[in-house]
Parts: sequence; C-alpha cells; structure tokens
Amino acid sequence: MTLPRSDDLAGRLLGERYELATRLGEGGMGVVYRGHDTMLRRDVAVKVFRDGATEVARTTSETHLLASLNHPALVTLYDAHLGAEEPRYLVMEYVDGPTLDERLRSGPLPRPVVARVAADLAEALHVVHQAGIVHRDVKPANVLLRAPGVAGEEFSAKLADFGIAHLVDATRLTTPGTIIGSAAYLSPEQVTGVDPRPSADIYSLGLVLLEALTGRRAFAQEGLREAVLARLSQDPVVPTEVGREWGALLTAMTARDPADRPTAMAVVDGARRLRSESTTAPTSSSATVGIPGSSATRTAVLPSETAVLPSETA
Repeated sequence: MTLPRSDDLAGRLLGERYELATRLGEGGMGVVYRGHDTMLRRDVAVKVFRDGATEVARTTSETHLLASLNHPALVTLYDAHLGAEEPRYLVMEYVDGPTLDERLRSGPLPRPVVARVAADLAEALHVVHQAGIVHRDVKPANVLLRAPGVAGEEFSAKLADFGIAHLVDATRLTTPGTIIGSAAYLSPEQVTGVDPRPSADIYSLGLVLLEALTGRRAFAQEGLREAVLARLSQDPVVPTEVGREWGALLTAMTARDPADRPTAMAVVDGARRLRSESTTAPTSSSATVGIPGSSATRTAVLPSETAVLPSETA
C-alpha cells in the first residue's frame, strides 16, 4: 500500500511485533508514531515511510546511516523493514520528551541549558562528520529533549531525522543544484545548491543555538526565494544580550565563509567552557568577536531588542 498523508496507522500491529499508538510527527518522507515493542516490552518510535520510486534509495540510505552511528546524543536504530512488503518502516529509540521546537514555544532557555544542548549536539555532529556524513537539516524540530536524570540538569539533547543526510563525496540522491533543508536554518552554501560539507551543519546549529538563547528566529522568511536572498545578503544578528562569549561562538559558527567556521569539536570545547563559566552580557552595543580555531571575526553594532518572529510552519 502507498501511504498518503491522510492515512493513520494508529492501532495497527507491524511485523507481528510493533503496536502503533499516537502519531508523533509527519514529514515529506513518512510519519513517525509512538509504538510499543511487544517482544521486548519497551516503547519505541516507528517511522513509516511513504512509498515512491524516488524515495527507495533514500530510505535505504537513511537506514544504513543510522545503523552506522553510535553516540548518546544520536537516536539509536533498533530494527528496519525495507523489503517488498509494505509498509516499510524503521524502529528507533523513543525519546520521552519534547522537541526543542516545542520547548522554545515557552520562551528562550537559560544559558547553562543552551550550553548543555550545544555540547550534546556538537558531539553528535562530530560523530556524524567523522563518518563522512552531513546531516543537512539541523533545526529545533529535529532535536529531541530528554530528562537526564541528573540533579540540576533540565534535559539532554539528541539529534534525529537523517532523512536528507548526504554522504560526503558519495553519489548524490538529489538532482545537482537542488536546495535541500529547512528554509529558516539553511547555510549560505546550501541555498546555492552546492554539495554540502560539515561546515553547513555548524552554521545551522549556530542558528538553532541563537534561537534557543533569544527565543527569536534569526531568519524568519517563510518562502524559499526569500530565504535564499536573505542568506546571501546578510549575516544573522547576534544581539549583545547573549553575552560576549556566546556572541563569539555564534558569530564564528554563522560565518558566511564555510572555511571560517569552527569544527564540531571546537564547538564542543566552546560549549563546555560556557557551561563552566559565569558570563554576563556586555553593556556596550558594539563588540568584536572571535573564536579559537576559526578566523571569523565580525564587528557590528547590535540591537538589544528585536521583534518576535513568527513560527515556521514548514
């Protein structure tokens, strides 16, 4: 059977083992359900793919990618059914918590919490990049939050959804020049349709962390054309309210030239320092920022307040 957007498989048993319950999310490639593994008696997340000739290679690629990665900040793949019999699905670790996108609807996060999220996600990206993979869609909706069970910690973060991931130097699964990703978090090079590199994920993560700190999206253009023009003509505004050290890290991560951005491990180091240091926002409205390991330095007069931006529907 082909799975259109309107189908709801809640209540169905897949593979004589996985009971599907509530729908957790939906995207262009399929629907994710909360499920229950009746054999191992644990909750799972089940991604049921929509079928189409152009998606077969991609769903198989996603399975191989997930199976090859192992890190506490990456969602673990448990099982896969990608044979001729439909529906085709993946069974993954269920994270009992909100997405970062859902959490941010209540407002910005405290700096120590953002530093924890930054360290978790940058470590995950380091593992991903070491495997020769570019995620290509780092955004709040793809960040899952889980209570860490440690006193004084609000949650830890996990990176999910490798549905549009790209293998560096591998055969493309998309047409050259195609823009892939979510408009609000695209890097400048992504909007031109060139082959993505790990530095593109660093840029997107910088935008995610900036939004987590301020509660405002740096690029709120809803249309792809508007997003392209904005990304090629301006840098994200890093307000002084985030503090000098956070400003230095975020400015480097969102440098327009990919060569000027830090590596994932440099971001991990910076985030760990920020967790251990008490930072205060400077009173001056002008700052020069930089980060070790990156040549990015930007001087700008930054506003202390900007308008609240509308949420993304894509």
